[in-house]
Amino acid sequence: MQSEIIFIPTNSLIHIEGFSKKRVDWLVEKIIKESFWTKPLAVDLEHHLVLDGQHRMEAAKFLGLTNVPVIKYDYSKVKLWSLRPKYEFDWKEVTRRSLEGMPYPYKTVKHEFEIKLPKCEIPLELLK
Repeated sequence: MQSEIIFIPTNSLIHIEGFSKKRVDWLVEKIIKESFWTKPLAVDLEHHLVLDGQHRMEAAKFLGLTNVPVIKYDYSKVKLWSLRPKYEFDWKEVTRRSLEGMPYPYKTVKHEFEIKLPKCEIPLELLK
């Protein structure tokens, strides 16, 4: 895991699970109102899989942001589990499905990070 926030291209991000369009719409309005990006996404080191921040990823795409702030994690060291009883997986299976374009349904994959995602205050102009 890296501890500092870095910027990566929005178009390099890959969903691991679905998202709520209603939540994305709410988040877009919030971001526009505040004019700041306030929380980095959590992504894996190798593929830029979005471990935390599916809605922020979609908001960034909607807002036409070129880059997003992220913290990178070694996925093999992140604790994960399913919020849905019918799904069992490990980080390798989540990675495989995501890279094959078959993300899990919304609210399926849950992660616990050693270090919590920090807050930030990045002007949107810096991300365009």
